[in-house]
Amino acid sequence: MAATETYKSAVDRPEALHCICCDASMTDSDSYCHECHTPAEITRSVANRGANPHFISVVGPSNAGKTVFLGLLLDMLCGGARNLKGVPNGAFSIGLQEQVVSALEERRFPKKTPNESDLWKWLHCVVTDSSGRRAKQVDFVAPDFAGEAIAMELEQPGTYPAVSHIIERSAAFLLLCDSIEVRDNGAREDLFAMKLGSYIRQQQQLGEITKSRDLTPAIAVVFTKSDTCAEAAADPNRFMANNMPRFMDYCQNNFPRHAVFSASVVGASAMLSNDVGALARVPFHIQPRGVIEPLHWAIQNS
Repeated sequence: MAATETYKSAVDRPEALHCICCDASMTDSDSYCHECHTPAEITRSVANRGANPHFISVVGPSNAGKTVFLGLLLDMLCGGARNLKGVPNGAFSIGLQEQVVSALEERRFPKKTPNESDLWKWLHCVVTDSSGRRAKQVDFVAPDFAGEAIAMELEQPGTYPAVSHIIERSAAFLLLCDSIEVRDNGAREDLFAMKLGSYIRQQQQLGEITKSRDLTPAIAVVFTKSDTCAEAAADPNRFMANNMPRFMDYCQNNFPRHAVFSASVVGASAMLSNDVGALARVPFHIQPRGVIEPLHWAIQNS
């Protein structure tokens, strides 16, 4: 009788759940990780799949277009593009896609991502890459970081634990840069990218990823909003060399696997003012270009 009761208690006892971001223990009643505030639903989603997550972080300064890029990227993956096919794992993954596509169809850009980490949207998408002889499947996990949170974490490490932990575990990064800002304020954008690149190197040296393999992460530099910057669209490599020479040298010396892309999500847009004179960019129609290519490259090189 005692043996039966012991067996039942062992069967009924749920397996320990550990945050996919920082490995902290979690309970079934937790909505967020108490250490880094990663949503419990993303941890459960990955745990139910039983596969190692493939973290590809989308990073960059504020207003680089990370939210729009991620949302439209997921939308394109669902439809299949460039030998990539994605299936969202969990309803929460569709939230970002719905937010971005709905806003663009209404001819507006979505609101800025809030700084509070518990309000960030995450996505978990099972992506199949059929470009090789054998199809490759990865569990693509990415958070929509707020640009201000990234900047604050660079200045005061530890302010946003989710940022540091995810960067430790990321096999690749899509580093988004606003092409107009790079063209008009190249030195500032160049130095921010240098700071971010240095932070990535430092965090990965501290993390477990360096213990399991001797590889630096793959870095895809993506110049966004290229529909408004002909130079970035025409030749992103030359554009980076002319406007971000410090970071280009840094990548060549520290990230052997790096590539440069340009991307846009709309075919055309315009700056309009409201009744009080406030300016806002308005998208005319969705016409993604160069959105899927950076992810495809990152998967193949990480």
